[in-house]
Amino acid sequence: MKIRDFACPSCGASLKIEEGKKTLTCPYCESTVIVPDSISGGDRYASKETPPTVVPTITVDTSAARRTCSTAAVSMAVFLLGLGAAIFFWIIRSNEVKQAIDGSLSALAGGSSLPVAMEFGGEGMRAGFFQDAQHICVDQEGRIFVGEYESGKVQIFSSDGSYQGQWDIAKSDAVYLYGMDISRDGKLYLVYDSELYVHDASTGVLLGQLQHPDGWGFDDVAVCDDGSVVAAWYCNSDDILRFHPDGSLDFVLREAVSTQGGEWEMDPSVIVDGGGNIFVYGSFNGSFFKFSPNGRFLDRFGSSGDRPGQFTSPVGFCTDPMGRVWVSDFGDLLVFGNDGTYLATLDPGRTLYDICISDDYQLYGITYEETVVQYDLRETLEDLQ
Repeated sequence: MKIRDFACPSCGASLKIEEGKKTLTCPYCESTVIVPDSISGGDRYASKETPPTVVPTITVDTSAARRTCSTAAVSMAVFLLGLGAAIFFWIIRSNEVKQAIDGSLSALAGGSSLPVAMEFGGEGMRAGFFQDAQHICVDQEGRIFVGEYESGKVQIFSSDGSYQGQWDIAKSDAVYLYGMDISRDGKLYLVYDSELYVHDASTGVLLGQLQHPDGWGFDDVAVCDDGSVVAAWYCNSDDILRFHPDGSLDFVLREAVSTQGGEWEMDPSVIVDGGGNIFVYGSFNGSFFKFSPNGRFLDRFGSSGDRPGQFTSPVGFCTDPMGRVWVSDFGDLLVFGNDGTYLATLDPGRTLYDICISDDYQLYGITYEETVVQYDLRETLEDLQ
């Protein structure tokens, strides 16, 4: 029996081949090697004039393939693990940033009640008591102004809730007060009898009137930090108007809500942020519509429903010094970022009809028990200031 040397085609190792063997296993790389006839047959074809054609064979190194697959699998696993870790830490970092911005709100979103700092008033006709109070605002000195819907009475209180005085909007038997807001220079803007009037906040003296080109039909009013005035108008349309601080008309957004929302709006409410952006809540559309200070439509957010961040029956609206939008909604306070992102639902402990937030983060609201309640938000929102 002849034994010949043969190099393994996979790993190059020297193999010992016995004559007549057609296959063998490489002891080094465990590949199955098919031995060419020219080697396995030895001198078998020496006497033949034309030896048979040797067909080249392809040897498969299964162990090498296994090693390659294993390496690829490990590499893929490492890549996926790294990608997953990157996504995980990105999410964690994003959450940390969001918590840094809205951590206080999130802490209260589970339903904890806001602590009451002060409450005064009640139902009655005497000074310091109310009959159907529906509007509230606070001036730069911290004085609190409360307007009654039908009587036309505006009462003034100090920052500690002490009664300071009152005056009547008009002398008619019934004055329907739809909207009220105060400027930084002490002018009280009031919407009553579908007209927009300007009064001196302290004395009640009538200072003037702002008008729509088409006449009566005002529904709400909000005053910007620069003294310009934004008003909602509902008569045969849902227009938004902006007036310069001197009372001259800046622009009219014709059918501002229905153009964007699709539903004609008969009851629009307006609020503004520190940058002059305009937020219009349309009760028929069940959403907020945000416009730039020059009247350009920016966004729509909010909707009716029973999920977190959706409205049930909104009655009061305001913004805070950071531009967040606050909504009093059937016993809850819903908070949205300036971009419309839902942040939290807070529990004020009772239903608030109208709300406002002062520069020092005091939230004031009118309750259905005809009282004024104050919440100190500074501790709650200290991470946001």
